[in-house]
Amino acid sequence: MKKGARKMISFALTLSIVGGFGGTLSFAVENSNSTNVSKVTITFHGDSTNSKGFTWYTSLDSKHSDVQIVKKTGTNKPDFKKKPLLFSGRHTVSTNSQGEYVHKAVATGLKADTEYYYRVGDASLNKWSEVGSFTTAPKKGAFTFIDLADTQAKAEDEAILSSQTIAKALDTVPNAEFVMHNGDIVDNGVKEEQWNWLLGHSQKSLLNTTVAPSAGNHEDENYAFIDHFNLDVPKKSATKTGAYYSYDYSDAHFVVLNSNEDTEIHANFSEDQIKWLKKDVKAAKANGAKWVIVNIHKGPYTTSNHATDDDIIGPNGVRKQVAPLMAELGIDFVLQGHDHIYARTKPIKSDGSASQVEKIQETKKGQTIEYTVNPDGSIYLIPATAGPKVYYKNQNPILGEAYYNLFEVADENHAAIYGPDPNDNRRPVRGQIQNFVGITINKNKLTAVTYEIDQNKNHAKPYIIDRFGIIKK
Repeated sequence: MKKGARKMISFALTLSIVGGFGGTLSFAVENSNSTNVSKVTITFHGDSTNSKGFTWYTSLDSKHSDVQIVKKTGTNKPDFKKKPLLFSGRHTVSTNSQGEYVHKAVATGLKADTEYYYRVGDASLNKWSEVGSFTTAPKKGAFTFIDLADTQAKAEDEAILSSQTIAKALDTVPNAEFVMHNGDIVDNGVKEEQWNWLLGHSQKSLLNTTVAPSAGNHEDENYAFIDHFNLDVPKKSATKTGAYYSYDYSDAHFVVLNSNEDTEIHANFSEDQIKWLKKDVKAAKANGAKWVIVNIHKGPYTTSNHATDDDIIGPNGVRKQVAPLMAELGIDFVLQGHDHIYARTKPIKSDGSASQVEKIQETKKGQTIEYTVNPDGSIYLIPATAGPKVYYKNQNPILGEAYYNLFEVADENHAAIYGPDPNDNRRPVRGQIQNFVGITINKNKLTAVTYEIDQNKNHAKPYIIDRFGIIKK
């Protein structure tokens, strides 16, 4: 993160009352004055250079939704008694946990590219969360983020494993300014206990980063997703099964889709969402976005179980109906979840074929990265899983050699060496391999480094398994 590296422009500070619920990631918080506050997360909401969204949970005795923010200065600890910025929001009873309030608020009028401390809670009760920190987006310049997926856990020990992946990702990519999550945050979204597990054990990590999540099919019911994230969703858009939204960061535009909707024309998507996607991307490009990146849970190009699902390959499936739009709209990079395996495609054109590409290699500090130059089409990546569940590579002959020729990387799951899961021999054993990706955008260059964690190797420390990039000339 860039801290005080350049002169900042001051913005007027304004009070923002949240009009609708959009949630934030959550986690349990414990200290002498914060036992009433849990499941705190920070998300993008509005202009990423000067605003943030907050979500947290409390018991029903806390009826105020307050955020206190102080600018970080030097190495001093934050002092919230000396005129902190105060923002207020609103609360409602949790849809799936009737004994808790969901609180949401938005802070606006902050300074660009600036680090702040914050705490959330109820000023009238003097009940606060632990202190966290965040950095607002720069108006321009290089930035780094982490991508991961499928932290879903069936038991608390598996949620601990997922929380460890998040922590290791942030330690391995310390300059990451936010974490993109490709969906399936928990295993059953309507079971609030599972949010308590994941967000509680991820407390330290989530207090100090911004999360950009997409809704997975495991949180597609009863507002389970939107209750945990405060997102700037389009007006009147449906949020019962998830949410779609977008945000700008430096000179990149990020589009987060909800693949839990369904119509006759588009499996997994409503017509309203498709119309919004087209309009949103065209507007972003007109406003000067140099990069457009999509975050989608049920992706069209993967190499495991779901690659042959009807909602992917059927007549109205994502591969036939939505994937062509990615190329037509000029989407550079599509980050996916759902299939629990690592794979990366060549640039795929609107007709479903892979384009011929020019490649160059760059070597820095002994590490060589291959870049695709001016790709004609969209590149798709699935980062495997940050949690316990993994799948074998799909051997269905319906895919065939032509399909797998669309991929640069399409290996068998690295967890396969440990044999089948004793409870389900259709899958490799759970909990052995986790992955995440560090991605940097610097002007006309996107660089991605993929890391793997093997619980049986290297003291479970991350190591690199793939490097690649895109250059636009």
